[in-house]
Amino acid sequence: MPRLTTRVVSFILRKTGIYRKLYSGGPDFPGHQARALSVPSEPSERMRAKLSVARSEFQGRTVWDVAPRDRTPNATVLYWHGGGYVYPAAEAHWNFVAHMAEAHGWRMIVPLYALAPMAEVGEVTRFALDLYKDVLAREDASKLVMGGDSAGGGLAAATVMAARDSGLALPARLILICPWLEASPDHPDQAAIETRDAILTIRGIREAGEMYAGRAGTKDPRVSPIHGDWTGLAPILAFGGGDDILVVDGRALKAKLPMIDYVEEEGMIHDWPIFTFAESRAAQVRMASFAAG
Repeated sequence: MPRLTTRVVSFILRKTGIYRKLYSGGPDFPGHQARALSVPSEPSERMRAKLSVARSEFQGRTVWDVAPRDRTPNATVLYWHGGGYVYPAAEAHWNFVAHMAEAHGWRMIVPLYALAPMAEVGEVTRFALDLYKDVLAREDASKLVMGGDSAGGGLAAATVMAARDSGLALPARLILICPWLEASPDHPDQAAIETRDAILTIRGIREAGEMYAGRAGTKDPRVSPIHGDWTGLAPILAFGGGDDILVVDGRALKAKLPMIDYVEEEGMIHDWPIFTFAESRAAQVRMASFAAG
């Protein structure tokens, strides 16, 4: 059971619909996306003051590199942000990146990949694999972690599968935070969970998944990695929340791969491990321990 503060925040989010309106789909979506894209997605001034922050470009896309200033990083994490493949990295993502760098000594490489409907899965996954190859040219794969939340978790999984199929060295660990692994939200449990979900709606993720999939279709393993081949990948740490319609994806992954480390918390909202709840901080400690091997 979540702590009182967590329950109160979740209740407020459900009642106000601050996040749900972004993921409700329909005719309002283009306006929501346009407003999100009008605000630069980048590390805050506070992050730049306390951490080492560098910006580069790869294939015309911005890539941020965030690391501690006062010590050698103890892990390098290639991190794919969530946002339903349609929204840029949000303030919560940057706060998470800052905390993992500051509190746990992570160096985080955060690409701002192209978004749907302007780009479809083929373009995005090619970019992701090419960037991974570029990172491998400078980093030891045995010390590299791949991670992502929500849609970013799905992209991380698809990228590691593509790297394996290309004969590349694989990252040592894979961290999937409330991953979106099935783009078609047709699981029979999701309708009941949706009434408790403070962030996502079935309609919203169905439409976002279809935009991202484009001609490939939502059952393509690049779009819905749960349908892909999970053999031969790195050890996996995955998280799910009981009040998140995507929890069924985490459960499906655990059923498919019983050996993975899967953490599901009753009553927790989508993406809870990246927030600042007490439960989130405990999850972040677990991530740091897992990444350290």
